[in-house]
Amino acid sequence: MSAITVKIRRQRVGVMNNKEMYVAHPVRYTQIGEHQLIDMAAKDSGLSEAQVAAALYALEVQIEELLLEGHSVDFGVLGSFRVSMDCKAKEFREDMNARCITRRRILYRPSSRIKTKLNNAHVEGFEMKNEK
Repeated sequence: MSAITVKIRRQRVGVMNNKEMYVAHPVRYTQIGEHQLIDMAAKDSGLSEAQVAAALYALEVQIEELLLEGHSVDFGVLGSFRVSMDCKAKEFREDMNARCITRRRILYRPSSRIKTKLNNAHVEGFEMKNEK
């Protein structure tokens, strides 16, 4: 069973008028790099690292191109990606132009399978420790 470890720290909470309160945050141990991911996928799939790397590179190119063309990309059990942007509102259509865009981003939406696994994952780290 998967387990998410949290650390609890005291911090100011803006929505509580900057009152100091205890907040739980997930612990991030390391960032898994592309080469590590390729190595793990090669071992799990029986493919060579070169084959996995080539497939991953091809997917990266295709996903980037499709997103920039305005498509939403469904990546199976991982979830989906789509382009989004924030824009200043204008009263008249003729006042709208590219300068009205204030932020561009890629949104990721996890699949229901991943959401369910996350919701069912055991959470560790709330145990009380003796403080001296």
